[in-house]
Amino acid sequence: MAVLLDAVITIKLWFFLIFVGYWVIRIIGLRQQGFVYATLIGGMCFSVLFLWHATTLKKQILMPQSARQVELIVQPDEINCQGDYFQFVGRDHQKHKFKVTGYFKSQREQQQVLAIKSSVAMTVRGNIVLVDQPGNLNQFNYRAYCDSQGITNLINKTSLLNWQPASAKNPLTGVLNVLHVWRNNARLYCEKLPKLMNTYALSLLIGFKDELFDENMEGVTTLGLLHLFSLSGLHVFYFCWLLRQIFLRVWLTKETTNWLLIFFLPAFLIIGGGSGSLFRSIMMAELGLLGQKRQTQLNVWSITLLVNLMFDPYVILSMGGQLSYLLSFLLIFVREVSSFKRAWILNLVSLPIILFHTYQWHLLTSFANFLIIPLFSNFVMPLVIVSAATFWCFPQLSHILTFGLTGFHQLVSQLSHLPGQVTFGKPSLFLTSLLLVISLCWLAFPKLKKHFMLSLMGIYLVGFVWIHFPLHGEVTFVDVGQGDSILVRMPFNRSVTVIDTGGKVGFLKPAWAQGHQKKHEPPVLNYLHSIGIAKINTLCLSHQDADHIGDSGVLLAKMQVDQVVIPKGMETSRGFQSKVKPFLGDARLIPVLADQKVSHLPLHIVHPFVTGKGENHDSLTLLGKFGSDNFIFSGDLDQAGERDIVARYPQARASIVKLGHHGSKTASAKDYLAQIHAKIGIISAGKDNHYGHPNPETLQTLKELHVRALSTIDEGMIRYRFTEQKFSNWQFVRRNYEKDSIHGITKKANP
Repeated sequence: MAVLLDAVITIKLWFFLIFVGYWVIRIIGLRQQGFVYATLIGGMCFSVLFLWHATTLKKQILMPQSARQVELIVQPDEINCQGDYFQFVGRDHQKHKFKVTGYFKSQREQQQVLAIKSSVAMTVRGNIVLVDQPGNLNQFNYRAYCDSQGITNLINKTSLLNWQPASAKNPLTGVLNVLHVWRNNARLYCEKLPKLMNTYALSLLIGFKDELFDENMEGVTTLGLLHLFSLSGLHVFYFCWLLRQIFLRVWLTKETTNWLLIFFLPAFLIIGGGSGSLFRSIMMAELGLLGQKRQTQLNVWSITLLVNLMFDPYVILSMGGQLSYLLSFLLIFVREVSSFKRAWILNLVSLPIILFHTYQWHLLTSFANFLIIPLFSNFVMPLVIVSAATFWCFPQLSHILTFGLTGFHQLVSQLSHLPGQVTFGKPSLFLTSLLLVISLCWLAFPKLKKHFMLSLMGIYLVGFVWIHFPLHGEVTFVDVGQGDSILVRMPFNRSVTVIDTGGKVGFLKPAWAQGHQKKHEPPVLNYLHSIGIAKINTLCLSHQDADHIGDSGVLLAKMQVDQVVIPKGMETSRGFQSKVKPFLGDARLIPVLADQKVSHLPLHIVHPFVTGKGENHDSLTLLGKFGSDNFIFSGDLDQAGERDIVARYPQARASIVKLGHHGSKTASAKDYLAQIHAKIGIISAGKDNHYGHPNPETLQTLKELHVRALSTIDEGMIRYRFTEQKFSNWQFVRRNYEKDSIHGITKKANP
């Protein structure tokens, strides 16, 4: 019920009030006076806090979006520096919370910021902007995440003017500042531990996940074991156990020890990063220490959720919060069953939520949880704690213990590489809710287990088929920033073609400014997984530039690709040799020239005509008809190449044109666009890119020819969906609507 409450209050206030009214009547009907008063007061506090929170957000959103000078209070553990790039969270005097990003002007400035070890009052100057909405369908919603953290504005292109130690205005602020300093000191200490051990210590002891975490924990993520690295009940148990041992060694009584634990547990919430799962574990531990075990475990769980919602109304809307409360709820009812059966039940019931957020599931997840969790709690956690506790005086022991940790890590990695990864795709919210309800009914009604299990299997099968074999096809221009990536998917999934992958363009920097290069996951990969695609029939790479093929290595490593099509001659280029060739694996490489036929490619190759070097003027250009429209995709082809195409194919027509070179003036020749009868020009470019794309001259050409320009900068992902009957419509993710035709009637969509 709390899940429904938290979902509706973010959408409809009137629905929220009706629900609260029913909730109050239901609580009064329980006739437990003390519990009634407690829940009524909690509900009132929650309502007041929610209304205050919504009002605060509204004020923040309306703040002027311009360059400003702001003084912020910044905690040392919230400062993150990677080479010359920095980011941190700061609060101004009105308690507005900002995410601040920028680049250091010099190595000296970088070193000065890295030397900050206490809370500081920092004056910065930068552009205050709103957090962007996600540019792609099913992309991680960074705006919603920032909202959940109280952040609705970013300060970018930031200059750091000055900073000085922050003074605490009250004792509570002083205590919080000290806890943040302790957390930062713990982070710096853990970073000195041996490689791999430091990653485990940072995440398991203080809830800090650095840039290496995602790279080192790929096997953990694949097997669905990531919950072990979110500070929760296991970590609170070890924290309480350690404190008890210390307090008992100095001859404190059990009662005094319990009161000290009640005092220290909230401090661990700050030091541990303050996640929803950690809040739940600490709150339930506090209630236990206060004697609330006399209440049922379900009451303790419910009170904890209500209190958590008071402080963080968004906790149930995140995957971590949903799984934390769902699994702890289930454990109340399945504690008596065997370990393997318990792991299987927990995985089955949580599967709808996992698929909704991650789109994939490994068949070995239940077995891995059964096998790994005992090892983790009885071997890994003690290993990490002992290593961190002794490193300052006996670093050799930490190096020895790292060998044992490496063995555990390799076991997880080997299990994750076994066959069994299923790309299900993202089920709809309705389907997810239905699967979750039936899973809970399967658990709650033992006499009807077979019926519910058959229903569950049938719904999963129908959902899988619906996602994997859609009635419509699509031509989707993925928002990859400054670059190109296009998906062409035929109805019923008959063929899947990806044209370019996007990628980051690197710039030469001095050694101090380079930092650790975090692995970049292509936006097109996340989108492919979300719509149930695990195999690409044809990957077309237009030319060797990094913003077109830079992410092809990741795509080839994480997806099954049958064949890679490139313009002939590109195979000898430096870009291909470094970014594509090492990752080809079993994919067949096909260098092509115009008019060459390629199986399973629903496009006609119209360029290049001669062998080249994979440069802009050699760009692979493809022509095809989908639905009722002809498309042409030309990479970074220049105007000379465009004129060559229409000279060789004078009857070629393309009402929808992917404009060459991101709307640069070097492409999109006026006579070329006129001859192919272009109606819509798609521009794939990055916001505030260094090149000024799209160029004003190109936009003027489009205007003169009455060609409508659609840009990923403004629209985000652009989807053209079509059927065998040639029905087609458009979807623009960032503007959140679709059109029956480009000149038709707009209607709401739900991307």
